[in-house]
Amino acid sequence: MITIGQLARSVGVSTKTIRLYHAKGLLPEPDRDGSGYRRYTAQDAVELVKIRTLADAGVPLARIRQLRTA
Repeated sequence: MITIGQLARSVGVSTKTIRLYHAKGLLPEPDRDGSGYRRYTAQDAVELVKIRTLADAGVPLARIRQLRTA
């Protein structure tokens, strides 16, 4: 389990971007530890890479959300 900062660095995005993806419904909020910190899994990293790849290819975030819920 890794923190939001570790996840952001490993994928090459900012923590603000990850929080935006949570707010837009692209990436589900992870469980939090006893201190209230978000804790991410390897699967969360994979999902973030998928989202980021589509966004970098020019796919609008609203369309990415549709694709992920279909």
